[in-house]
Amino acid sequence: MNRRDDELPFPLSDVSNGEWCPRPPSDTQRAVQRLLLAEAERRAARLGMSRRAFLRTAAGTATAYMVLNTVHGLASEGDAAVLPVTAAQCDDPVAARQIFAADYFVMDVQLHHVDLDHFNSPFYAVLRFLEPNLPADERLQHLSQLNMVKEVFVDSDTAVGVISGVPNGVPLPVETMAQTRDLVNELAGSPRALSQAMCDPRRPPGTETSLDTLERQVRELGATALKCYTGNGSWWLDDEAVAYPMLAEATRLGLRVINVHKGFPALLGSMAETYVQSRDLPKVSADWPRLEFVAYHSGCFPGVGNGEFLEVVRSIRHRRNVYAEVGSAFAVAFTESPMAAAHLIGSLLQVLGPDRIVWGTDSIWWGSPQWQIEAFKALTIPPAMQEEFGYPPLDERAKRQILGLNAARLYRVPVSERRNVIDADRLSAARRALGGPEATRSHVAYGPRTRREFLRLLG
Repeated sequence: MNRRDDELPFPLSDVSNGEWCPRPPSDTQRAVQRLLLAEAERRAARLGMSRRAFLRTAAGTATAYMVLNTVHGLASEGDAAVLPVTAAQCDDPVAARQIFAADYFVMDVQLHHVDLDHFNSPFYAVLRFLEPNLPADERLQHLSQLNMVKEVFVDSDTAVGVISGVPNGVPLPVETMAQTRDLVNELAGSPRALSQAMCDPRRPPGTETSLDTLERQVRELGATALKCYTGNGSWWLDDEAVAYPMLAEATRLGLRVINVHKGFPALLGSMAETYVQSRDLPKVSADWPRLEFVAYHSGCFPGVGNGEFLEVVRSIRHRRNVYAEVGSAFAVAFTESPMAAAHLIGSLLQVLGPDRIVWGTDSIWWGSPQWQIEAFKALTIPPAMQEEFGYPPLDERAKRQILGLNAARLYRVPVSERRNVIDADRLSAARRALGGPEATRSHVAYGPRTRREFLRLLG
């Protein structure tokens, strides 16, 4: 697998957001790619299309689902299917669209991009893994504000997105987060984006994302939730001396949603693997019952899972203010196998219920979030899995809650509010003329795909 696999409808192996080292493609994932390219070649020839063009259709995605099932030994049809798809849908782009026909309100609470106005920062020198045959400034444009707007708010079903930060405002300062939010809303002429405040309670006063900057972030920059990283600086969310002053200030400023990075260690420091565990959630959620605590990434550790997070949450007697966000966790699980994705969602439903799981994709690193939206739409938890593991069904109500209604409730976003498509520079008109989102959406993943790329990101 290499960067030229961008013709595939979605990544088939790990894509890192820079916070963890991607694992090399497994033999199974390589087998999926080989079979998918062969199947796409055959079906494309039958339709008089190029392989690349075929893989951009809904039938191309359906074929990828069929190949995933085949390689993993899973049923594609009937009550046992985790990722249902028919042979007819693999052959017919029109028939394949029925897989994704359901109309959901989608709210993505984890969106990122890079602030290219700080191009001279040492951070950007390590982003050279992006399409190395291109000049550096062109490669960096893939991570830009405008490309994120295109991939998320133009070429996906995302109705509302939350611009999410990173530790210490690098490479996305809080001011840029607010500017991106305002740009999206201006281009759409309607409310389609929100932004978070960032805080590291251990940073010295007056520095980027320190506690004393919260008031400005909320009052002047309009942040509507808090994001923090316990692994960045090695502290716990239930530390009364370190974290509670931050929670008190957030409460004073009217913030209700506290997003905390859990799982996915690596870039955050030598002790990150300890401090991104979830054992601080029981006490803090009990001590601050009026705040809503959202564990980003569902506490997942690549290759290990989110068992620690699930065990901790099970121990919380009253867990009404604890949520799981699925950014990168769902994408990693789905690329491992459809069954892994079903187990991830099933276990979260079992422990938290359908009302406390929140949708996020970690885009722009994974490229367009549309493939994740489509995969979640198609995913099921078959009756046999429900009976064996005690999972609830992933029914229409659960999908609606997870894809958008839960986040809308948390952020107090009116679901029925009118939201316009972004038509800047005739982008939407051109997209329709070219055949809709399938024709123009990029199939490129922008995050590190190999250990070498990840280490270059670390510098």
